[in-house]
Amino acid sequence: MDLKEYEILVSLFLLFSSFLVLAFRERRNPLIGFRVGYTYHSERVWKKVNTFSGIANALVSLFLLGLAFLGVSLNVFVLVMTSLLLLVVFIGLTMAKGEYELEDISTEAPEKPTGEKLEGSVKPYLITQLAFLGLYFLLVVILWGEIPGRVATHFSTSGPDSYGGKLWGIVEVPILVWLIPFVLTFPAKDPGFFARAKFYPTSPGSWCLFTTLVSFGLTVVFISSLVYNAGMAPATIMNYATYAIIGIVILGLYLLLKDVGARPSQP
Repeated sequence: MDLKEYEILVSLFLLFSSFLVLAFRERRNPLIGFRVGYTYHSERVWKKVNTFSGIANALVSLFLLGLAFLGVSLNVFVLVMTSLLLLVVFIGLTMAKGEYELEDISTEAPEKPTGEKLEGSVKPYLITQLAFLGLYFLLVVILWGEIPGRVATHFSTSGPDSYGGKLWGIVEVPILVWLIPFVLTFPAKDPGFFARAKFYPTSPGSWCLFTTLVSFGLTVVFISSLVYNAGMAPATIMNYATYAIIGIVILGLYLLLKDVGARPSQP
C-alpha cells in the first residue's frame, strides 16, 4: 500500500465512522457515538451532539480525501487530520457541557447525573505534565545540533521504519501526542464528564493520576526517540521504551480500576 492509498483508506474509514455516528444518534448506547458523561444526560443532548459530531467528521473526512488525491505528504495529512479532529472534540465537549448545564437549570428531571467534584484542583496534575514536556524540550535544545535533518518517526521491533523532517519528528509530533492526556485531564473537575459512563472512578483524582502516568510514559518514548536520533543510543532503546510505556499504562489502569465507583448503574 503506497502513501496515497493509505491516506484514502484513513479518510474513508473516518467517513464510514461518521455515518455510523449519525445512524445511532437517536438513542444513547455504550458503543457508538460521542460518549462523554454530558451526552448521557438526556436523549436530546445525545442526539444534538452526535448529529454535530457525525456531520463534522464527515466533512473532515471529505476534506482529507481531497488532500489524499492532491498527493500531500503524510506529515501534512496527519497534522491536518489531528488538528481538525481535536477541534471537533473540543467543540463537541463544549456543546455537550452547555446543553448539560442548560437542562440542569431548566428542568428537574430525575435522571440528572450526580458526582463529586475533585478535591483540590487539577492544577498539580497539569503542572506535572507540563514539567514532563519541559524536560523533553530542554533535552531537545541541548541535543538539537546533534540531530540530522531527517529523523526516524516510527519504529518496528527491528528498528526505524518511517522517517520525517526534523521539526516534524522532534517537535510537532511529540506536542500533538502529549496534548491528548493533557486535554483529557481538564474534565475531571466536573462530575458530568463521568456521568452514566460504564465505569468511572469514585475520585476524579484517580483519572488525573491515570492521564499523568500516560503523559509520563509518552515522555519516556519521546526522550528515547530523541537520543536515538541524536546518535546517542541504538535503535533497541525504543524496544525498552515500548515495554516501559506498556507497563506504565497497565499500572495506571490498575490504579484507576481499583477506584472505579460502585454506584448502582442507571437505566
